[in-house]
Amino acid sequence: MAGAAARSKAVPLLLLAFLASVCGPAFVASTHGVARSGAESRTAMQAAKKKMKLSLSEAMDRQAENAVEQGTRKEASKLSPERTFWEGPPSSTELFAPFLGCFLVLGVIPFIAAANRQFKVKYKITDRRVSVAGGLDGTDVTEFSYQEIYEMKYGMRFFGYCADMRINLRDGAKVELFGLLNFYDNYKFMLSRCDKDCIRRSDPTPDSLE
Repeated sequence: MAGAAARSKAVPLLLLAFLASVCGPAFVASTHGVARSGAESRTAMQAAKKKMKLSLSEAMDRQAENAVEQGTRKEASKLSPERTFWEGPPSSTELFAPFLGCFLVLGVIPFIAAANRQFKVKYKITDRRVSVAGGLDGTDVTEFSYQEIYEMKYGMRFFGYCADMRINLRDGAKVELFGLLNFYDNYKFMLSRCDKDCIRRSDPTPDSLE
């Protein structure tokens, strides 16, 4: 049995030797070429796997760095006190037209509504959010951060003394600020706190139109 096994192993070797003697160096070169191409393909696969591992590791490291940076910003914003930029009621100039309408019976209602806004409505602009207090008793408060603003539009009143603003939020809600005083500085400050897309969609600052 051992002799038969030895003879079965010797047959392929003898066949290779015969083919090498018949075909000559070309057969040997082709054999080496196949072996070399196989080795090169294995090397390329190993290099690709190594590169993939490095890319995945770099992506994970970059994601970890971004998470740490965002966490640092959030902590900094939490630790820093909120700063109020401007706070006050709407402009009293909105009483002018309704007051003239009081000479007519129908003009009394707009005048009462405008007078109520003077006492109940209050705007507050800080470095983190915009707050609008209103309602019949002044307890209805609407607050939103600058990240929630989709776009801002305005119309000047009384030759730039004040302005009416409409703020469209990302959820589709609309907030209107009638008779906003100190408008030039307030609008520029609010616009500087918004992202680039919001700035692009919003009206430009009034001084840029002059």
